[in-house]
Amino acid sequence: MAFDNLMTSTTKLDKAMAAAYGLAACAVLAWGITPAITAIQVSEIPALQAGLMRSVFAVPPAILCIYFMRLAAPKDAATWGWLMLAGFAAFCGFPILFTLGIAKTSTAHAALILACMPVVSGGLGSLLDRRMPRAGWFMGAAVALIGEVILITSRDSSGEASLRGDLLCITAAIISGCGYVAGSRATAKVGTWSTTFWGVAIVGLVQAPVLIWVADAADWFAISYVGWTSTLYMVMFSTVLAYAAWYWALNHGSVVRIAPVQFAQPVVSLIFAVVLLSEVITVPVIISIVMILSGIVLASRTQRKPASVPLSSESEAMK
Repeated sequence: MAFDNLMTSTTKLDKAMAAAYGLAACAVLAWGITPAITAIQVSEIPALQAGLMRSVFAVPPAILCIYFMRLAAPKDAATWGWLMLAGFAAFCGFPILFTLGIAKTSTAHAALILACMPVVSGGLGSLLDRRMPRAGWFMGAAVALIGEVILITSRDSSGEASLRGDLLCITAAIISGCGYVAGSRATAKVGTWSTTFWGVAIVGLVQAPVLIWVADAADWFAISYVGWTSTLYMVMFSTVLAYAAWYWALNHGSVVRIAPVQFAQPVVSLIFAVVLLSEVITVPVIISIVMILSGIVLASRTQRKPASVPLSSESEAMK
């Protein structure tokens, strides 16, 4: 009987981890395409308005989901705090700053800057769990940081990348990494859908007056189907579905285990930058790719939980 229970627990754990990794991969794919789609979007829509539209346009479907799915709101101040922190990071700070940044830098630079989010979220997760990161994590973070410095200090021949744009993307990445960790805490209390849709609804409504105020700066009738289609992708896939999948994966697979999946994101982004935008991958960018991804892999491997953790503890954590 004990052996059967052990096997059942192991099977449930394996299925939960497989689902977590699968949804995390879907989210990373959606976000990997995001830099290229954002570059297309800001070619027709001013960057500030484009960043605001991502969350504001997602408010109606979010409210409908809250109503028909009967999604419960947090019942304590701590959970409300995590949800609001995650919401403003994911649906306000990140989209606005990243959209402003990508309008002033290349898609390749933006993609590699976002690659360091696993280091941010993994490190912050360890801090909140009161666990000192291992020496390998610091070594990996240092290697990735050097790669970022090489990337930021190198200028591409086309002149698309700028220091200001890179710094905006860096700030957006840091804010987003913090939001991931806060979102995983809120999800543990109220669930994936509540965290996502309550965050989108509240934060989007707060930004709606700002979008109305700056609406005159955009020529809405001049926006083609390409601009509106890219906006629809940013609203439904990059904002709503990707965050819901990611929060579920973080909650059921843990931040430390799932965050490393993001190291595939810059690869996806660079592929689409070349295919959709015909960007040229320079030697400094290649060096940065190697250093950033190597550092992230090193940091994530040494930050994983040891295999000696009791199965029962793992099973409880996955519920």
